[in-house]
Amino acid sequence: MNTTRKKTLVRGAFFLTLILILTLNSGSRTLVRRWFEKKKLNSDIATAYEKNARLKKRIYYLENEPSYIERAVREELLVIAPGEVEYRFNKK
Repeated sequence: MNTTRKKTLVRGAFFLTLILILTLNSGSRTLVRRWFEKKKLNSDIATAYEKNARLKKRIYYLENEPSYIERAVREELLVIAPGEVEYRFNKK
């Protein structure tokens, strides 16, 4: 038998055995599942940290910047000052 062909068969048998062990062994399946779960949770934690930083920044501005408070009230609560005229445009 050709040595190249023999090496190919040995490699194929090795990978086939490895695949069978990984798929039939419940411990390895659990390990892979936990790894993906950990990856997702780390992503969720990073997102929570970003949101926390944005909220802390917003709290700082709400406590220290009157113009920020005025803009927030106008945009979020749709409040207009006495004597102002509100213009509304239809979106196409």
